[in-house]
Amino acid sequence: MGADYWSTLHLLSIAARAVQRQSIDYLRSLGLPQLGVHILEHLSERSPLLQSELARLVLARTQTVGVVLTTLENKHWITRQHGLPQNQVAVSITEAGRTLLAAAQERLRTLQLPTDAEALRPILSAIIKRTAQ
Repeated sequence: MGADYWSTLHLLSIAARAVQRQSIDYLRSLGLPQLGVHILEHLSERSPLLQSELARLVLARTQTVGVVLTTLENKHWITRQHGLPQNQVAVSITEAGRTLLAAAQERLRTLQLPTDAEALRPILSAIIKRTAQ
């Protein structure tokens, strides 16, 4: 069964899974959980953030974010400040975290995408907007 047989939706789904798998493999090679990228992105925009705020921003449980933060902290990509009121924890990105994030974002942007992939953006955006309504 070739690609001509499959529906466009099926091809889109397979392509998305293939690129996602490669992204996860690349991040794993860095020791960076996928959720860690999203956390670093938020911290690079605004730092420090409370752990509870990060959990809300990345749509994950506070405990899940805590596990990922431990990994990021052990690799010196973030720092945590404990001892705040109500046992809150403030999280900041380090310079090493910013450097890693920039390199990872650049690599993820070009991961297995054809040079004309940018032309797909308006089409994909339209699909997402249409299905979100």
